[in-house]
Amino acid sequence: MNIGKAFTDSWNVYIKNFIVIFLAGIVASILSILVAPYIGFMMMFATAKKGGTIGFGDVFAPFSKFVSLFFGAIWLGILLMLCWLPSIICFYLGWNTIGMILSLAAIIADLYLGVCWMFSLLMVYDKGLSINDSLKASRELVTKNNFWMHLLLLILAGIVGGIGNILWGIGALLTMPLGMGAIACAYAEEAK
Repeated sequence: MNIGKAFTDSWNVYIKNFIVIFLAGIVASILSILVAPYIGFMMMFATAKKGGTIGFGDVFAPFSKFVSLFFGAIWLGILLMLCWLPSIICFYLGWNTIGMILSLAAIIADLYLGVCWMFSLLMVYDKGLSINDSLKASRELVTKNNFWMHLLLLILAGIVGGIGNILWGIGALLTMPLGMGAIACAYAEEAK
């Protein structure tokens, strides 16, 4: 995993296809609750990184697997929320100290699983895997290519996207694609 290359590839795709990426980013942001446009947006970066041509309509391509992506995202959220169930039960029972310890464990578990499963929805669309198979395949891909570098990639992508939020409005639309694009370019590089 080469984080610098992921961001460089993202930048190159972004600059070369600025108008298409910018407009697709607006659509993906507006329709974000549907999940599919975000996957389409990220796949635009992966496709362009592999040398393919992209167009504005590519942001809508994952609607062909809308049900799998939508319920896959819900299942992913449920699995991540289950990490918190023991601490919630302890707090409910008044076992606050144990609840605090289990909350810390839940944060660590969510962080680990979030990194391991970072490519799972991309794999549902790109590889046609079921959500459970994509969770396994994503974890294998991440651990094979250095878990810690993937964690750093997610942190840096969040910072880059967050810079736009500080700038407000159009700033978010200018920086968000770079962070998401870096993740997509890393996926394209590793999931050959």
